[in-house]
Amino acid sequence: MTWWRIAAAVAALAFLAWVGYEIGRAGGDVEVGRVAAPDTMSHGKVTGKRIDGRAWSLDYDTVTMSPDGSQATIAHVRDGRLHRAGKPDVLIKADGVTVNTITNDLTVAGPVEVSETIGSGRQRTFKTTGARYVGATRVLQLDHQATITEAGTTIVVASATVDFRTGDVTLGRIEGTKPGAGS
Repeated sequence: MTWWRIAAAVAALAFLAWVGYEIGRAGGDVEVGRVAAPDTMSHGKVTGKRIDGRAWSLDYDTVTMSPDGSQATIAHVRDGRLHRAGKPDVLIKADGVTVNTITNDLTVAGPVEVSETIGSGRQRTFKTTGARYVGATRVLQLDHQATITEAGTTIVVASATVDFRTGDVTLGRIEGTKPGAGS
């Protein structure tokens, strides 16, 4: 026999041995990789950014991040801030916030208090049980009954939308007023 026939026979035997090994192994258990679990952190500050700068920051008691990092569930926000370029920050206090870290959208739950400084030291406060902040448009949507207090006057509305870029506030059905009631 020539040397190339010997090499071909050895290669064929090695191939058949490999096929036999794989067939024998095919019925065995295959180890499944571990699934990533959510990460939970306690007492700290989490921030979000836009291309043009800071978007928001939230001081929290606990935060739970999804395994892929795209969503954060934050409990007991004490000092939340929605950052506005050239204007004072909008302050938020809430029982819970869910953040989509990709879009910078916030879904706020529980008793919610949002305060913004407008004009020369005037303060406008929104109190409600739930809200949604759209990071791309910088719009706060209050889809639940909201109590709005400004300059000593309080108004209760079915819903409200606040555009933090322009300062426009769109009110839903007015449900009541409390003239002279402070915050």
